[in-house]
Amino acid sequence: MDNAAPDEELMNRYRDGDAHAFEVLYTRHKGPLYRYLLRQCGVAALAEELFQDVWMNMIAAAPRYRVEAQFRTWLFTIAHNKLMDYFRANSKAEARLYAVADGEDAVDIEFPAA
Repeated sequence: MDNAAPDEELMNRYRDGDAHAFEVLYTRHKGPLYRYLLRQCGVAALAEELFQDVWMNMIAAAPRYRVEAQFRTWLFTIAHNKLMDYFRANSKAEARLYAVADGEDAVDIEFPAA
C-alpha cells in the first residue's frame, strides 16, 4: 500500500512522524540520487559522503516541508546545492560537468584551481 503512495504524501507522513514513509522514500530514490551525485563529481567516496549529507539535510528540513514541487525535484535541488557548496569550498577540486545537448556525447570540463 505505501509503495504506491505518491512521494509528496510519503514526505508529509514522514514530516508528521511516520518513519516507515521515510524508508519507502529512501528505497525509491537512493539509486537515482547516488548515481546523480557520482556522475556529477566522478569520485565514489565523495559521492557517498554527499549522498549521506543530502539525506541528513532532507531529514533536518522535514519539519518545514511543504508541497510546492515534486518531492524528487526538492530532493535533487538539495543534492545540487550540496554539490555546489562542496565545489565552492574546495576550489582546488576538479569539477566535472556533463553537458548533453541534442544527442551530443557528455563533455567533461575541468576548471583550473583558483
